[in-house]
Amino acid sequence: MKSSAVNFIRAAIFGALMAGFSTAICQERTESTVAFFDVPDLPARIDEPKLRKDADGYALSCAVANRSSETLLGIRLMMIVDRGGRLQRQITWNEPSRVPAYSIKTFVFHPPINKDFPDTDRLLLAIDEVTGHETIWKAEEADKALRAYAHGQHNVIPTVRTVANKFDPRPIVKPAIPLPEENRH
Repeated sequence: MKSSAVNFIRAAIFGALMAGFSTAICQERTESTVAFFDVPDLPARIDEPKLRKDADGYALSCAVANRSSETLLGIRLMMIVDRGGRLQRQITWNEPSRVPAYSIKTFVFHPPINKDFPDTDRLLLAIDEVTGHETIWKAEEADKALRAYAHGQHNVIPTVRTVANKFDPRPIVKPAIPLPEENRH
């Protein structure tokens, strides 16, 4: 009698655990933490990136910090999906992101992810290129550095090259209107 009560309790606990486990498997990934690989020589940094799936696909919500004295116009992002130390996918895309000098602004970016991935995959993000009004910063071989970072090699830092931005229009600065001599006092 005592053993049948114990077996009943075991069966009830096992059933409850399996029901919870199957519910967890059937749930879709709602929000995933994304590790950000910072390149200190780039003027932009990403803070608290989170990836979630919505009706329009995937959305990456984050804050972009501008560490430079010029307004940033856009960034090229790179994300890798890592499963057990093996690269599954690499995604690169451009996002317009106007950020004033020395400030932080929140954004929702839309990476072109066309396939779902399991919760066990690690997501890593880096900035490949930053475009400002006057300068374009490019991290050379950022993809190799990001893959090394995924494997625990935190000492691989890409070299950053800068070029003058000759493509985007300069901000229009209106000249000051001089006051007549009699109105200066």
